[in-house]
Amino acid sequence: MFYRIKDKVKKTWFNRCCGDVLRSPPICSPRDSDDVTILSAVGNRDLLMYLVAIKSFYYFFKRGRTLLLVPDNCPQENLALLEHHVNPLRILRDSEVDVGKCPRGGTWERLVAIAHEARDRYVIQLDSDTVTFDKIPEVESCVDANTSFMVGTWHEQGLESLQEASKRVRNANGTHVQMLAEKNFDRLPGAESLKYARGQSSFAGFRKGSNAFQELERFSEQMEQLLGYSKWREWGSESVSSNFLVANSPSASVLPHPKYATYWPPATKYERSSLIHFEGTNRFREGFYIRKARVMIDKLNDPV
Repeated sequence: MFYRIKDKVKKTWFNRCCGDVLRSPPICSPRDSDDVTILSAVGNRDLLMYLVAIKSFYYFFKRGRTLLLVPDNCPQENLALLEHHVNPLRILRDSEVDVGKCPRGGTWERLVAIAHEARDRYVIQLDSDTVTFDKIPEVESCVDANTSFMVGTWHEQGLESLQEASKRVRNANGTHVQMLAEKNFDRLPGAESLKYARGQSSFAGFRKGSNAFQELERFSEQMEQLLGYSKWREWGSESVSSNFLVANSPSASVLPHPKYATYWPPATKYERSSLIHFEGTNRFREGFYIRKARVMIDKLNDPV
């Protein structure tokens, strides 16, 4: 409860410091033939954070249509603001996403929506608490080649087999769903030929033309059988599943770290970063998030 109060106060301060994003020009709609979707889940209190995230990303990427996933109780004034600033391809309510046999809640609706969308379009998942502040050629190359990508967790990280991932954490303590899932990967059918990387679902690319939803449903059912119904529905199972989907996509890659990274000071230096995910308890540490957001807002408001 104390964390939620602190987070609310800090988000209020972020909104005060970064309210100028509302003065920035709306995103220009791409040509109708553009087959890239930038999908984000936008909470009712994350509106300005999302506008910083999508507009800073679009400042460098310059293509794609947004697809927004919003809570069922999203206020009409939020929808009107989003429609003005990002001209979305579609807006989905959480309850409109057919999750099939996958869990509901957490961020599962987001991943399932991605899996459905990836049948016909390349999908980029962009969290509302990211900021892009430099060129992203690796992402552009993946989109052009129709290959999937994820943000990694450490330097020079690559894909590994499920057996390798399971061995890596075999003696680790902890009961978090991610840790338990990884420990049990070697029990999955075909583990010797399937891949994984402990990445971040905050920013990921999903190739066009895949059967991602069927693969996601099958993986979720298998993990539920191994870990149990309740454990597999804990926060974090969606991130494991996102990593699995990306890793088992043809020619998938882990983006170079820390050029693309989750904010974790002081362990990581970000002088050469291009996109950072400002997650959870570290989000507002040292004021770095707001400083980077302000830099990009100034560029958006003075694009010349």
